Amino acid sequence: MTSIFEKEYKYCPTCREKLIRSTIDNKQLLNCKKCGFVFWNNPKPVVSTLIEKDGNVLMLKRAQEPFKGHWVLPGGFVDYDEEPEAAAIREFKEEAGLNIQIESVISAYRIGNDPRGVHIDIVYVGRAGGKPKLDAKDFAKYGYFPLDRLPDKIAYKHREVIINWRKWLHE
Repeated sequence: MTSIFEKEYKYCPTCREKLIRSTIDNKQLLNCKKCGFVFWNNPKPVVSTLIEKDGNVLMLKRAQEPFKGHWVLPGGFVDYDEEPEAAAIREFKEEAGLNIQIESVISAYRIGNDPRGVHIDIVYVGRAGGKPKLDAKDFAKYGYFPLDRLPDKIAYKHREVIINWRKWLHE
């Protein structure tokens, strides 16, 4: 059975034999009986960065799908040959037009509601100076939101991350 997050492949990328679905490690996975290839469909790594300024959190409003019109923390996919922290710095610069300094990792969680697939989001907290200069193709606007008055429409699990970070600050 194909999950909504799994692309249905038909042929083995190694030997081009037709793939079949069978039970491997108690999971129904696509595999090749000829060469032994197994499509594990592992999650992809992504990064996000929380920037707080004067008690407010920087968020960007998405201008494209998925989650058009929802607010997010700046972030994106980790490239194949890239360290997660470097990806967070690069993605923040691409999306918000600012250089940042990473302070620490604050969370890692599974994103299971993105139509592009399942991801593991590594969330950093950092510092930035200046006014954001958005990538207008991807983002409609930015805002700094008080921790107790976040926007209604927030994508992924970024609301949960911000709330948990706020609790952690006050412990």
